[in-house]
Order: sequence, then C-alpha cells, then structure tokens
Amino acid sequence: MTALATVGHNSPPPLDAMSMHIEDLFALVSGSLAAGPVATDEQEAALDAMLDDIRQARKDADAACEAEYRPHKAAGDAVKLAWKPVQARCDAALAAIKDALTPYRNARQNAKDEAARKAREAAEAAQWAAQNALRKSDDLEERFEAEAELERAAKLAAQANRIDRSATGLRTYWEAEITDRKLALNHYLREQPEMFANLLQDLADKDARNEATRRTGFGVTFHERKKAI
Repeated sequence: MTALATVGHNSPPPLDAMSMHIEDLFALVSGSLAAGPVATDEQEAALDAMLDDIRQARKDADAACEAEYRPHKAAGDAVKLAWKPVQARCDAALAAIKDALTPYRNARQNAKDEAARKAREAAEAAQWAAQNALRKSDDLEERFEAEAELERAAKLAAQANRIDRSATGLRTYWEAEITDRKLALNHYLREQPEMFANLLQDLADKDARNEATRRTGFGVTFHERKKAI
C-alpha cells in the first residue's frame, strides 16, 4: 500500500485513512471469495497476493495504533507510578491495623458467642420448665407463675438473638483444605465435568505443540493438520 499522508496535508487522520484502505481490501477479498472455492493456480496466486496486502495493512494499522497510543500510555503509566507509593502506604497501614485488631475482636466474639450460648440454654431450660409446670398443674397461682416464667424465657431468647446480631467488626470467610486429592477429584469430576474437559483439552493442546510431549498411550490422539499461511 502507499504510505499514508501525514495529518495536516488535506488528508484524513491515520485511523480514517487506514479504515478506508482496509475497507477496500475487505470488499476485494469478499468479492473474490464469493466466486466459489479455489480451483486454479491463478485464483490461488490472486488470493495469495491479497494475503500479503492484508498482512501489510494489519502491520501498518498496528504501527499507527501504537504510535497514537504510546504517548497516552506513557502518561497514564507515569500517573499510576506516582500514586503507587501513596496507595502502598495506605494498604500497609490498613493491613497492620487489621492484624492488630483481629486477635482482640476474635476473643471478644468468642466471649459473645459463649454468652449467647448460655442465654439460649437458660431460655430453653426455663421454657421447658414453665411448659411442664403448665401441663402438670391446675392451680391458678402455679399456672400464673409458670406463664411469668415463659415470658422470662422469651426475654432470655431475645437477648441471645440480640447478641448474635450485634456487630462484630470481623469479616467471615471460608477457605478449603484438600485432605484427600483422589476423593476431591472424583467429586468435582462429577459436579463440574465441563471444567475438567476444558482443562484436559488445554493440557492436550499444549502437548500437541511440543514434539517432546506429543506421545500417545494416555487417552489422547494427536492429529497433524495443515492450513494456509
């Protein structure tokens, strides 16, 4: 292709000029391919020449894109680099504070959990005793006292619930420990077979590209293919 004229000489910007050039090539390729499958050496030669033109157009487009993008990237990288020490100091301070708070908050949470457990057990015991008294007695005074005990039990249960719902200052997270690889593998093979199929295909494709690992006998067959370059 001819060199693109520089901006400012009555020519479109590089992106517009390159777009028009590639659209012309695209139309030419589309028309040639619409004629049907390649059947002659002349058709092959024509398409081969188009390959060269498209490759060159892509190379020129990449170069023009990089030339236009480079100053913006350099400026953006400089801004990020300038801010990085400030952000890193913030992150380090946050991590140090969280490390200092975690043991204390865990201990406080353990104490709250124990208090909630005791309150819940007391509520359950009081409720059981009051309900049992109501079932066994017809005495008005005893039934009145049993109903009062039921109310106190309900208050104890509410207290336990308030303890459970109070803010902890802790973030709960879960982490997995694999204790039996074979058992875990069989489980996830059943649960997520497509994920393992994709992983196996990726590993096999990697072996296919390396002559040293391109061997058979483990459930994979390698096929030699050819395509136009």
